[in-house]
Amino acid sequence: MYYDVIIIGGGPAGLNAALNFGRGMKQTLVIDANNPRNRVTNESHSYLTQDGVKPTEFKRKAKADVTKYKDVTYLEERVEKVEKIDKGFEVKTQFQTFNARQVLVATGLREQSPDIANFNDFYGQTVFYCPWCDGYEMRNKKLAVIYSGEMMVHMVKLLSNFSQDLVVFTNGEKDILQEDKVLLDKKGVNIYTEPIVRLVGNDGQLKGIELNDEQIISVEGAFARMYWDTQFDFLDRLNIIRDEDGKFETDMFGKTSVEGLYVAGETKDNFAGQLLDSATNGGMVAKMMMMQQIEEDF
Repeated sequence: MYYDVIIIGGGPAGLNAALNFGRGMKQTLVIDANNPRNRVTNESHSYLTQDGVKPTEFKRKAKADVTKYKDVTYLEERVEKVEKIDKGFEVKTQFQTFNARQVLVATGLREQSPDIANFNDFYGQTVFYCPWCDGYEMRNKKLAVIYSGEMMVHMVKLLSNFSQDLVVFTNGEKDILQEDKVLLDKKGVNIYTEPIVRLVGNDGQLKGIELNDEQIISVEGAFARMYWDTQFDFLDRLNIIRDEDGKFETDMFGKTSVEGLYVAGETKDNFAGQLLDSATNGGMVAKMMMMQQIEEDF
């Protein structure tokens, strides 16, 4: 079947885009590998009527909203290749091949955690990356800031809104600007530059951080720098223009350098956001994609 649009990714951006396409009566296929980055998250916040919702429950409700529209089909498979064919696209999963006029990539981000052995045992429970997402729940606790480089002081400043008991761990990075050392010392924030051996605690509850000099520093939670990119293998056959940081070059509505290929949500921003932000962007991009089709067909 030839679709008006194929959406790759079934997160908030992809599903809200699908909802708009369904209401726009466009033949839409959502292909979702169902391996979301927020699968470790217990609760999502800052979304009116959905504050505190578990991401899996949010997705269940979103899928139900989307699939009630007869023009929308949801398929749980993994996309392996996307190719430009004439004025459209050929999209291959591990089992099937589909064709579409437009493609929307809303797969979120590839995520890499810091080089700490048992980091994932605590990630999403008492170790996070986003102060706006989880700072409230960690308020007034002793927090580790696992950061280095130019973003270190920025994160300390943000987290000082939620806790006055902060400790910085650079995980082996010893090159710290003198002005940053002076500022943090003035604020009573200690800096540990030794490599982190492991996180200490049980059942996802962080109690301390062990350094390679055998010190264990007591903390109750942590915010760490994560690393994200959008270098998805299934896009390798498309010559998409990116900027020097690897972000897709797009207009404000997610249109890429490849005619008919759009990106939305975190994939567009190349940065991790909240459910509300991604869903809003997915809906906006979908409307612009439909307007493009309508203009061409009128």
